[in-house]
Parts: sequence; C-alpha cells; structure tokens
Amino acid sequence: MANFAPTDMKSRIIISLFSFLLILSGCSVYNPHLIDIPLMQEKKDLRVDAGISILVPSVRSSISYGLTDNVAMQFFGSFGSDYRYYFQGSTGIYKRRNDRYVQELYGGFGYGYGCAYDGAKPATLDGKYQLYFAQYNLGKIADQKSGAEFGFSIKTGILHSNLLDNNFHELNNSIVEFESNSILLEPSVMARFGKGKLKFTINLSASYLIKINPIDRHTNTDPLNFGFGLNYRL
Repeated sequence: MANFAPTDMKSRIIISLFSFLLILSGCSVYNPHLIDIPLMQEKKDLRVDAGISILVPSVRSSISYGLTDNVAMQFFGSFGSDYRYYFQGSTGIYKRRNDRYVQELYGGFGYGYGCAYDGAKPATLDGKYQLYFAQYNLGKIADQKSGAEFGFSIKTGILHSNLLDNNFHELNNSIVEFESNSILLEPSVMARFGKGKLKFTINLSASYLIKINPIDRHTNTDPLNFGFGLNYRL
C-alpha cells in the first residue's frame, strides 16, 4: 500500500477544494465582482486597477478618483465567459484616520448580464439585472516601512433581474419570462503588495442573495470569486 507524505495529502486537499469551488462557481446569473477597494487619500488621488477573475473567468478594470479631500468616485467594468458583463458607477466619501487607515462609504448603480446552466436537464437561466447598492470600505494604507495595503468591504443593496427561464427551475417545456428581486450581501477582501506606485493585488469576494419576491423562481449567485491583478496609483 502506498504511503503519502503529509505535504502530499495537503496538496490533494487543496486541489480537491479548488476543483470543488470551480464546479460551484461560474454557473449562476450573478457572481461576486472583484471591485477595487481604492482607499483614497487626498484630492486628485487616482487609482487604476486591472486584473482577472479565476473562479468566474473574466477580465476586469476599475478607475477611482478623488474629487476633493473627502469625496471620490469610482467606475468598474468586467467581461467574462458566456457573454457575461457588468458595469457600475458610484460616488462616496472617504476619511483618513491616523495616517494609516482609510474609511470609505460609496453608493451607486450597477448593470449587467449573466447566465446559468443545468446540464442534467438541460436547462438555462439568463437575463439582465440592475443593482442599487451601498458599500463600506475599511483598510490600511502603505507606510514608509512597508508597501503592503489591506482592505475589507461590505456591499449591500437591491438586485432587480429580468430573466428567461428555460426549464431551469421546473420542467415546463417552455421559456418563462419573469422578474426577480433580492437583497444582496457581498463581502470582499484585498491585499496589495509592492513598493512604489505599482502594486500586485489579490482579491477575494463572496455573495449571497436573499429572495424577496413571492414567486418560486429567483436569481441565483456564485458563492465565491477569486483573482489577482495590478494596481497603479498616479
């Protein structure tokens, strides 16, 4: 009987867990978006972030700009597999604390398209959605000793979807058009590494939808998304 070293077992567990997450992700209408947590510091502060998502394959980019010493704006866009797309814009306030931490509060609107598949039936669920949201960010900015930055955000709002159900929720041999309303909860974390203006970023985001419409059909979401990229502060 073959014996596996502890490191081999850990590698197998990690690979199995990652494969399981890949199966769970990428098969829902809505997915968590890896939006930059900018941690603005001053007027005319400009951050450009770009990267890729792994669990829900896509490319993404965001631009954040400090309009004043307390007000900032942000734009985000992503394009993914199966013609997925999402855009959002937001405006908010920010404040530095002790020259090490930044708090931000944004509000905005998002618009996108997503699709889900069930190969066992087969069946599809797809359509467009609108998101009205608020987002709170808290993070540590880089200092002279370390170029690392860390941030956490919690995003919540109302997700309104217009969807086409082709045997996804029930077998009816017809395509049913319906509207769905949900409360979105989307926490995210990020880490940026590197000294100077250009940093390497790692992002992790999760999402959960609470259905508030009375019908059985609803919008579904992927549980997790993970990715990495580059962040440049001008």
